Amino acid sequence: MLKRLLIADRCIAWVIERLVAALLAAAAGLGAYQVLTRFVLHQPASWTEALTRVLLVWMVCLGAALAVRAGGLVAFDALRSVGGGRLGKCLQLLGLTFSASFFLLLAWTGYQITERVRFQNLAGLEISIAWSYGALPVGGELAVLLAVLALVRVWNECPNQKSTGATD
Repeated sequence: MLKRLLIADRCIAWVIERLVAALLAAAAGLGAYQVLTRFVLHQPASWTEALTRVLLVWMVCLGAALAVRAGGLVAFDALRSVGGGRLGKCLQLLGLTFSASFFLLLAWTGYQITERVRFQNLAGLEISIAWSYGALPVGGELAVLLAVLALVRVWNECPNQKSTGATD
């Protein structure tokens, strides 16, 4: 069972990493296109700025889930440096629990906001602004999932073993 959870953890993280990289590449490409159209062709494409902003929001929300998994949030660094052994493990479990709770709240609130704004359109794109706000519940839910998987991983570590976050 634990082995399957760890495999699922790695697979989910692998997919999210590829999505985040693709979103970053797309945002960089759109930024380059915007510079080209504005300063070289002197015919700015207004839609690129709005789409880049949407892509960056998604990238950050999905990247936050990866940061939870890797123990890359500031709180985790502090918790690891404060205690070692059983104390460090307990502090890390506590930090993961608080992170999962925060991201659960973010997912719930993000869902509510996304529902409220679904009839509004993004200026320059003429698509629902819910496509942008939808990153909050999706990123929050993925962060909760990866935090729970990290809790399982840390729980099953030897207390004297130094956790480095992700296992791959």
